[in-house]
Amino acid sequence: MFWNTRIVRILVGLALLAIAVLVMLPGLTGYTSLDGTVNARFAVVSAPIEGVVSDTPPKVGTALSEDSELFQISNDRIARTAEAQLDADLGAARERLKALEAQLGLLASLKAELAARLGDYQRASLQSIQQEIIIRQQRISTAQANRVSAEADLSRKQTLGVSGVVANSSVEAARAAAIASGNEGTIAKAELDRLHQQLDALKRGTFVGEGRNDVPYSQQRGDEVTIQLANVEAQAKIERARVQLLERQLMIERSRNDRLSSASIRLPFRGVIWRNNVVGGSNVVVGNELTRLLDCRDLFVDILLDEVDYDEIRPGDPAEVRLLGTSEVIAGRVISVRGSSAAVEEVTLAAMPPKSRGKNARIRVSLDQNPMHTDYENFCHVGRTVQVRFARSAAALPLVNWVKSLWFSIS
Repeated sequence: MFWNTRIVRILVGLALLAIAVLVMLPGLTGYTSLDGTVNARFAVVSAPIEGVVSDTPPKVGTALSEDSELFQISNDRIARTAEAQLDADLGAARERLKALEAQLGLLASLKAELAARLGDYQRASLQSIQQEIIIRQQRISTAQANRVSAEADLSRKQTLGVSGVVANSSVEAARAAAIASGNEGTIAKAELDRLHQQLDALKRGTFVGEGRNDVPYSQQRGDEVTIQLANVEAQAKIERARVQLLERQLMIERSRNDRLSSASIRLPFRGVIWRNNVVGGSNVVVGNELTRLLDCRDLFVDILLDEVDYDEIRPGDPAEVRLLGTSEVIAGRVISVRGSSAAVEEVTLAAMPPKSRGKNARIRVSLDQNPMHTDYENFCHVGRTVQVRFARSAAALPLVNWVKSLWFSIS
């Protein structure tokens, strides 16, 4: 028969050998995973304040740009008692400061008036003492003339008294007149010195004189006003500091109340709505999950491979990824390799990683930028099954690994 011919048998054998080579070739040249899953993370948008949601968020699957507003939350039940109290305290402090500043103005005006009166009094006193000095100088001149005349009269009467022309009583009277004229000159000089001392003291601002204090009343009142002015200035400085403190406290409290009364929920990055948990009019509290936003900026693939090949795949190794049902190959790179017993649960993953059916290593491969990253209408293909292939090192043949593992088992 035709099927028993030698040529047919040779052709059938060659075909079977070719099929066997084709079946074994992928395992000889690399590692292939058939159960990979495209995955990404989602961001949970929570309520920053309590209140009522203004509008219904966009529908699931809606792609939104960065900083887009989803909705607003308003809260009209904020207690503003502390803000009102601070506002009242600030108003009272400003009124007290205004009164103190008015008092400062009055005291400054009074001090200027007293200083003017003191200047007038000092100038009048200086003029009066200078006139007295002139009078004393004239008296000294008169006393000196009287002294010269008295001494001449005494000398003449002494001469006449020796000859008996003038009585001794006249001589004694002339001597007394000469002594009196000399004393008047001495007294006038002493009074002139006293007036000069008073003039010097008056120029320094000290009023010396009989029946007077060291300073006049206007200067005493000026000193009292200066002390009072210093006290009022100290009170005004304290009040200004209190006003500034109350203004800062009121600004902080008002800003806090504004933040708690209204909040705009915006997207932190460009993405697609994955899930909505609220509608317009919903009441929310702080921390409530409002919506989930799929982050397509970082797509990756979770796959499983036999753990015996764990050491052959390292972070940074290149990989080829193909969506199931397509022929396009997407470049990728290994970012992590974990053992079969590693805890890999992540609450922010959008898709479930493949479940291990034995001793499988868990490998995560990041995808290079490709059209999937911007295919928001299809949720960036998150959850799709992919095939991933890694190139095998020339030195790492399956037969060698099998012999090594067999030798370890029997030794």
